Amino acid sequence: MYSKPEFAPLSRDAVFGLIEAAAFATVVTAGPQGLVVSHLPFVLDRTRGANGTLVSHLARANPHNELIAQGLETVAVFQGPHGYISSSWYPRNPVRDSAPTWNFAVVHCHGRPVPLDAHATARHLLQLVDVLEKDREDRWRMRELGPGGMERRIPHIIGFDLPIERIEAKFKMGQDERLHDTGGAISALEEKDPALAAMMKTHNAHRQD
Repeated sequence: MYSKPEFAPLSRDAVFGLIEAAAFATVVTAGPQGLVVSHLPFVLDRTRGANGTLVSHLARANPHNELIAQGLETVAVFQGPHGYISSSWYPRNPVRDSAPTWNFAVVHCHGRPVPLDAHATARHLLQLVDVLEKDREDRWRMRELGPGGMERRIPHIIGFDLPIERIEAKFKMGQDERLHDTGGAISALEEKDPALAAMMKTHNAHRQD
């Protein structure tokens, strides 16, 4: 992934935080017939492996399943806040001569998947529900599927670990634009897209005119 030094994440926690906040990734594996793409939810285990381990699942009927089972090289792409940055938000100084752009945060996790057995897959599904239902009012629990509810579904699902061998992260938040232009964009976005505005503010806080 092309990047610049100024687009580097502020910390490892920031990278893991984006993965956990997104929870959903585009998964790409190169197979014999070309690239295969799926869109899957993930849980991140920060403690396993040098760069952490992602855990997910997919339907056995999904053609991607065969490539996962073979442990072929795979990348999971997580996307954070992003949006169009209009030059109309830049102050006239005396003119607005900077081009518009698109700011975004993205993390690519490269690795080779390891299939899970039925027991580990069930454990993953329980954890995934716990993570995604956390803090919800009247949250849903897996036991509400009823007797045999999980057992009927597991044969149709394959879980897998994706130990992260390499991480690429790019947080393009206006760090390479003139500070007064980036400041104008932040001000405009504070109501339109507060998440993007907050991330831009954080990644430009160290800069001075």
